[in-house]
Formats: sequence, C-alpha cells, structure tokens
Amino acid sequence: MAKQQTLTSRSSTDDGTPLSGWRQRALDRSLVEARRRALDKSSCFVDAAIELLNETGGLQFTVQEVVDRSKLSLRSFYQSFASKDDLLLALFEEYVVAATAWQADMMCEHDDPIEQIRVFLTSLWAGRLKPEVTVALAVYHVTLGATRPADLARALEPQRAVLLDAVQRGVATGQVRNDIACDRLAEILLHTGNAAVQTTILRTASESPDDVWAFCLGALQPRD
Repeated sequence: MAKQQTLTSRSSTDDGTPLSGWRQRALDRSLVEARRRALDKSSCFVDAAIELLNETGGLQFTVQEVVDRSKLSLRSFYQSFASKDDLLLALFEEYVVAATAWQADMMCEHDDPIEQIRVFLTSLWAGRLKPEVTVALAVYHVTLGATRPADLARALEPQRAVLLDAVQRGVATGQVRNDIACDRLAEILLHTGNAAVQTTILRTASESPDDVWAFCLGALQPRD
C-alpha cells in the first residue's frame, strides 16, 4: 500500500529551497511593513533634530535631547542611526532636498538652459533660513567635505542632477562648451557656487553672486 504523503509547513529556507508563492508574499509584506516602521522612526528623529537646530541655531544638541523631543527611545535611535554624525548627515540631506526642490521650481520658470543655470547659482545666496542656521549648515558642509567626502557627494547629488540637466541641454543647443564632460561641468559649477557662498557666510571673503555668475558664464561658453 502506498505511503500517504503528508504536507508540512517549511519555516526555514536554510536548505536553499525557493519559497512557495504565498510564503514569499508574506515575507515581502512583513519586510515592507518593517521598512515603513523604520522609516517613520528615523523621520521622527530627523524632524526633532531640525526643530532643535531651528530653536538653538546650532548643531550642538545631544542625542538624548533628540530622543526626548521625538518621544521615542534611545534604543530606537540607535536602531535608526549609528551615531549623532549619521543623524546630522540625514538632517543635512533633508535641507539639500528641500533647497533643490525650491531651486528647480524657479528654474522651471525659464526655458533657456543658460538662464536656468544662472538662477540656480545665484539662488545659492538667497537667505531662506535663519542666519545662525545658515552658518551652522555651512560649517557642517565644510566639515563633511573634510571628513566624509563621499557622503557629501551623495548628499549633494540632487543639486548636481538639476544642474546636469541644464548643462546637457545647453550643450545640445550649442550654448555650453562640449570639450568637457557634462557631469564634470555640473560638478565644477556646483562646487564653485557652494565654495563662494560658504566664504561669504563664514565671512572669510565677500563674493557677489553676479560676479560669480559672470565668471561661470565665461567658463561655460563654447570654445572657438
């Protein structure tokens, strides 16, 4: 007599056997929910840090102050961020994303790529934050470039991407030189603008946005 087959639920895939459809769907749902909860907690800590920055005008607040403001636990904080430095990087990234969205909106008011680049660069001088917050972020920007340059490059990627789009269209219309790669031109423009703004904010020099734009425009023009 044939032995009756018995179905058993496999709770482990250590043997490398692929999960059946419903198991995979259940796992996917649980991972999505876990990621959502982790993101919600992380966002609470970043929001708390932004509030403290706006209130104090500096980045000297402690992790415990952020935890208290978020009404979450210290354990949750370290599940979200490895250190205060990682939290500050996330805060900086939030400001870059917000600034880029504002700049992109202004650029969209113009069709000419050269005018878009001008709007982007000169807008870097616009004072949309409290002066003390602007100084704190400028100092952090410089520090990040010295200690974590790869993280700074990733943080500034939204701004670089906006500039790159305008540069590429400028090359296509013959208004921008084509002897330097577009992505390199976008990086040079971004670093030039940021450096000029930082020297003004930190009062190591006083750069005029119009002068910086005149310099960049000359550098962008096609070579004869």
